[in-house]
Order: sequence, then C-alpha cells, then structure tokens
Amino acid sequence: MNYDPEPHDPYAETARLSPTTPAAPWREPDPTKFDLPQAPPPVFQPQAPPPVFQQVQPYHPPYGPPPRPLKSTGAAVMLELFLGLFGLFGVGALYAGRTGLGLTLMISYWLLFWINVALVFVLVGFVTGPLTWLVYMIMAPVLAARAVDQHNAY
Repeated sequence: MNYDPEPHDPYAETARLSPTTPAAPWREPDPTKFDLPQAPPPVFQPQAPPPVFQQVQPYHPPYGPPPRPLKSTGAAVMLELFLGLFGLFGVGALYAGRTGLGLTLMISYWLLFWINVALVFVLVGFVTGPLTWLVYMIMAPVLAARAVDQHNAY
C-alpha cells in the first residue's frame, strides 16, 4: 500500500475562494497592462448666443411711474414778477412745465405790446399799454402758481 506523504485534497482549489480564507489586499490595476479605452477629446462646438429680448414698454415699478421732483411755487411767482418788470411774462409757467401756457403768455403780451405802441400815435396807447402790463403782472404769477400746484399734484 502506497501512502502519499501528503494527502491530496480534491477541494483545495475551491477552499481558497471560501469566505473563511482571508482575501488578498486590493491593489490598483496597472494601466500599462490593460488597454483601457480613452475618452475622445472634447470637440468645441460654438453655441448660438442667448436670445436678446427687447423690452417693448419701459419698466415701471408696480406702484406707478417714478415720482417727479417738486417745483417751488415761490420760485415760479418770483420769476414772473421779476422778469415781468422787463416784459418777459410766462417764464414761471415754463418753470412749472406748462410750456404751452408760458409761450402763450409771452407771445400774447408782445403782440399786445406792439399794438399798444401803434396806438400811442392815436394817444390811446398811453392808457392801454400800462393797463395791459398791469393785467399781465397780476395774471401771470397767479397762472404760474396754479401751474406749479398742478405739477406737484401729479
């Protein structure tokens, strides 16, 4: 009878994979031994610029249009009185933003002024000239004050 000096275990190969045997320490794979697929280089593709949106109406906050700066009633009246001494009426209304009123006062006064100059030759202009100036000296500051009040009320 022959005895092997070492007994042969037919399950020796599977015993190595059993959970009772300690696992081999994990090692990084060697990149030189494997032919790993390389990612293709990124291809630059120009993108279309983002769309430009044009605002049709100007943006106003939800509480209304932006406030306008307030005008001074005293400044409008003083402009009318001081410049009215020299025959320039309507400047206070222009200051208040009422361009139509200011230009109407200026043009109408100068038109009446030249009519009064023509009436001086008939001696009526000596009466109507100062009366026209006096009416404008009273009317222009009152209209300028109202124009400023309307501007500030909006």
